[in-house]
Amino acid sequence: MLRFPYQDEPLTGPAPPTLPGSATVRWRPLVPVEVIGPAGASRQFGRAVVDPAADDVVFPIDTAARIGVVLRPDTRHRVRWRGQLHALRFGDVELILDDGTAVLRWLAIVGFLPAAIRYPILGQGGCLQFLDAKFFGLDQVVTLEPNPSYPGTTD
Repeated sequence: MLRFPYQDEPLTGPAPPTLPGSATVRWRPLVPVEVIGPAGASRQFGRAVVDPAADDVVFPIDTAARIGVVLRPDTRHRVRWRGQLHALRFGDVELILDDGTAVLRWLAIVGFLPAAIRYPILGQGGCLQFLDAKFFGLDQVVTLEPNPSYPGTTD
């Protein structure tokens, strides 16, 4: 099982009514992820959002070129991001999650998006379908544990 403390995200502007007036950050389930292309080139992201409401794992499109992913033919899947429609292209990668104690590594089909997303998204397809996620709001921790469908290795 992997255990990740939530990471702080600075607020811009005054705190919303859901937070104390003196708050300067929000705490989010952001985890480090490494994505590896077919020839071994990789990119590490210090923050990717664990989002069980997201359909797929999504990275910025420039990541595909940087790590040498050959994109699959256009499936005509589209994502609306900030009011604009963008093509979502898919490719085959390896994903690594490491909490400093344990490492999960598996092959996945992930999406690549030309929109300027702030963080990669770890959604159902390619990630959370293989992991059981528990969000502990009071403790500000997310745990990820491989389920029986997990196709990868555990170190």
